Amino acid sequence: MNGPTHLAVGLLKKPHGVKGDALVYPLTDEPETVLRVGRILAVLDRDGRPTGAEVVVTKSRWYHRAWLVHFEGMEDRNALDALRERYLGLAVGEARPLEPGEFYLHELVGLRVETKEGEAVGDVTAVVEAPQGWLLNVKGPAREHLIPFTAGVVRRVDRAKKLVVVTPPAGLLEI
Repeated sequence: MNGPTHLAVGLLKKPHGVKGDALVYPLTDEPETVLRVGRILAVLDRDGRPTGAEVVVTKSRWYHRAWLVHFEGMEDRNALDALRERYLGLAVGEARPLEPGEFYLHELVGLRVETKEGEAVGDVTAVVEAPQGWLLNVKGPAREHLIPFTAGVVRRVDRAKKLVVVTPPAGLLEI
């Protein structure tokens, strides 16, 4: 099989309280679906590969900008400490089919980046999460660029053509 077997859908940051709840930052637009009761999630390593461990969601609810999630068999903070800073993954086959224009972040790596005028910028080497939002790390022939992944800058992602079209702010590509 080409590509990942699991999609990272959450980052378990830390235990919350003393009764086995965990603070999970969702990495999906649909956390209420992905973190639903009964969902089985794989524990992923930092590279997104399954570790062999799985967790089953028994309770979940929105909490500020994150979710509080309780997993089957984890009734105190100590049980969760081993999962701190680990990604939680959904099997690819369990994810809903993508609509036209949708994509997964991992699919951006390797895509060619051009300006809307057709000028080559480079290739996406990584998608980086920064406090202000997602950034595309683009390696060009002369230098690397960090391009904000926002609607005003990224105009189109074409999975079929393996292309990202951007309108960078003035001077960004000269930095």
